[in-house]
Amino acid sequence: MMAVKREGGALGAIKEHWIKQADAPSDRRMDIIHPSEMSHDDWCPRATYYRIRDVRAGKKIDREKFSVGLLAIFEEGHDKHAKYQNVLKEIGLLKGTWHCDECEKRNVAWGHYPGPCPHCGSITGVRYGEVPLSDVNNSLIGGHADGWVEKRLIEVKTIGEGTVRISSPTLLRQHTHETRSGKKLVDMNALWRDIKRPFRPHIKQANIYLWLAALRGIAADEMEFIYELKANQQTRNFFIKKTDLVLKPILAKAETVRVALTTGEPPSREFDNPNKNPCKNCAWLKECHEENSAEPESNNSTIRGESREESRSGARRNVRTGRSLRRSEPDTERSDRNRRERAHGALRRDDRVGELPRDETRTRSGGRKVRRISPGDSQSSGRNRPGNEECD
Repeated sequence: MMAVKREGGALGAIKEHWIKQADAPSDRRMDIIHPSEMSHDDWCPRATYYRIRDVRAGKKIDREKFSVGLLAIFEEGHDKHAKYQNVLKEIGLLKGTWHCDECEKRNVAWGHYPGPCPHCGSITGVRYGEVPLSDVNNSLIGGHADGWVEKRLIEVKTIGEGTVRISSPTLLRQHTHETRSGKKLVDMNALWRDIKRPFRPHIKQANIYLWLAALRGIAADEMEFIYELKANQQTRNFFIKKTDLVLKPILAKAETVRVALTTGEPPSREFDNPNKNPCKNCAWLKECHEENSAEPESNNSTIRGESREESRSGARRNVRTGRSLRRSEPDTERSDRNRRERAHGALRRDDRVGELPRDETRTRSGGRKVRRISPGDSQSSGRNRPGNEECD
């Protein structure tokens, strides 16, 4: 039993316990691709390749160190998950796998809550093991959904300032105000009211989970995200359907990892600024930038599977001078490009929630402007492509 030291009190003992838990061996697999990493816009398949390669080679992977404050946030997230899972269990809706802590057996039941443990008869030892979803043998992808109710997977997300900073930075900026003293304050209540759709990473995550569920034979045709605001426990939910428009580009990037592990050649470098995230804190930063064959590629060209030469040639446009520009034949090149851009995630405000909003951390070109040129004018027709940014 841990003794409570007078100088630290009970809080000191709690913090010490959190630190020990974080340092304890984890059963989280490091040799697979996790949907949680795949769903972020700054996911680097090259870093995932290095990690899996090193794990397979028996190298020790240093676990990320977190402050006590972050460990407290993680604990709160776990508690929120348990809160909703316990209610769903009590009303007989929750399905998934179940473990028994009393006899230390895993997967003692599948489906609804089984009651006493089928092996040892324990009533209190049975706990929920969530919904394992895996295609590790083929695509190396595997993870867990928070719940399964009827024909719907469940995922619980606690929403705070940090969540919005990562998932929707434009929305955060819109609700950040500077005081007369120069301090910046976030109006979380107004921000919460403006969350009208699930965040971009959550849409991706839902599509991956629904795809994995179908492979396992789980009858789930949509995913429900339950959002709870940390500040005041207000809640709302969103329902997401699987769509190839979102799913295929993500799986294509995952495939580059699987192929690279077979050939021994790392995937193309996703980002090329070692002084900025996600590169600057990457454990394989030095090795990545020492690769002679490493050339930065945009996310769009990587997802499309195009070569660099194809991407450059596809960007060329013929510009006529001396008369107004007009198309004399269907611009199939432009329509192909637009389809590819939509596949990468562009989403209009009136599109379905199941599709992916555009990446608001990057700028996108505006429309082409055309003007008539008088004979003798030495200037060619100009293009004005101001950057624009769209919020969720």
